[in-house]
Amino acid sequence: MATRAARQRPEVSAGMAAARGRGVRLGRPAAVLPTWAVRAGELRDQGLSLAAIANTLDSEKVPTLSGQGSWSKSSVQYLLRRLDDQLAPSLAATSATASES
Repeated sequence: MATRAARQRPEVSAGMAAARGRGVRLGRPAAVLPTWAVRAGELRDQGLSLAAIANTLDSEKVPTLSGQGSWSKSSVQYLLRRLDDQLAPSLAATSATASES
């Protein structure tokens, strides 16, 4: 069943589908992570669990992404996923440059 938007503007839906097929990211761009987000990555590299990272960030008074409340396992997991996604392109470029040498 076609969506309402696809029925009303099929050329727009087709164009968006083609863009997705080319790997274009549609929608609002992700906000840049704050500089302190790397701290969660450092804690993960030390082998801490999500709960332990959340407790550590709380004890260090690191603000959550929303600036409200306290850290939870799911908010740490979301932060780490975003951090990995943000670092992935730079790591790929670094490894490509290294392999060319």
